[in-house]
Amino acid sequence: MATDPVERAIALRKKLFSDGKILAVDFTDTLQGRDTSRVVELMPIVGTQTYPFRTKVNVKEIDPLASKEYKTTFADTTQMSDADIEAVVRKAEFDFPLWYKHSPGFSMRKITHYNLPFTLQVAGCNFHDGTERGGCWYCFVDDQSNDGEHKPGKTHLGIDETIASMFAAREMVRAQYRESGHDMDLRILRTSGGEPTIVLDWILNLWREASKRNGFVGQIDSNLSTADVVERFEQEGIFEQHTLEKLAEFPVKVLAAIKGVNEQNIQTNVQSTSTMEAQARSLRRFLAAGFDVYPQRYNPDPTALRAYLERMDQEFENFSLRAHLGPLKVYSPTTKRLILEAERRGEDPRQLIDKTKKQWADNYARGCAVIDTYLRERFGVGYKEVTRSDVEMKAR
Repeated sequence: MATDPVERAIALRKKLFSDGKILAVDFTDTLQGRDTSRVVELMPIVGTQTYPFRTKVNVKEIDPLASKEYKTTFADTTQMSDADIEAVVRKAEFDFPLWYKHSPGFSMRKITHYNLPFTLQVAGCNFHDGTERGGCWYCFVDDQSNDGEHKPGKTHLGIDETIASMFAAREMVRAQYRESGHDMDLRILRTSGGEPTIVLDWILNLWREASKRNGFVGQIDSNLSTADVVERFEQEGIFEQHTLEKLAEFPVKVLAAIKGVNEQNIQTNVQSTSTMEAQARSLRRFLAAGFDVYPQRYNPDPTALRAYLERMDQEFENFSLRAHLGPLKVYSPTTKRLILEAERRGEDPRQLIDKTKKQWADNYARGCAVIDTYLRERFGVGYKEVTRSDVEMKAR
């Protein structure tokens, strides 16, 4: 049965927040932990053996350690022009470092300092019903990390220990890269999930403390159920009034995950009753609050994508120039969901997995072609030929 995102958020709130702390993922035995620790080790709560913090090298080509580990060609930003650095990063799968191009203190030669966010992950998603096959089919977060339950693999995380742990991690990363002859810093504090907006009050208070330290910028992720959830929580007194507006006063960017381009597409992808109207309303709410928002689409129906872009460009100026399309891979959590679904259907799991891989790859390739054609016709530029932070997206 499809999950109601607002009702699920209300239920998860009771599990994800208590006594000033949030329930966060301990990455120790997770796929995300194993993958990201190939470059930089997982990071503990200071003084403990609990590891709820990780980094992710967004653009591996400009990172000296990640490019070696993942066998990509290293682009040494210390020897490149600003324009060449920008071109390399713009074409990458994750262009996050360029989001901060117009932030005070940003330097293209120091872009690697914005390439390695210090990340914590809220341990529950309101698209996820708590079962082993719940949530978005393609989500790389394992179900145990997304179900919101108090059990092994989770930890309660406070604000002061988060900030203290980031400073300790910062020194560790600086030392690791310095040994290899490279300058590195951690500038980004990222709250991921799960769905961070369920604990938006905690994030606001986190930034009230983080802002007392100079030089940090931030990122929060959202599945764009925000408008309904935040409105409900403000009405009930769970959040203080104008929580989004207050958080937008801090240097925090928003990664907005767009899960489809029409009702059938989104509800099939996420196994939720979330709607396109709800996503558009949430996007409008973020922009009205004053956030700088970066939409990321996943598994769009390529036959409906152009009409979606046309509609969204009518509602939001420069939407199509801002939005990226994310490629999908079948990770082990995805495989587990598909195996369980195949068993439910009485099908061969290998066939369903192969079919899904091909469909996602085809949707991505066709989707990129649709976007490129649309942008060339409408704006005279190709896909990823414009730096997203150079074009302002705003509601019309």
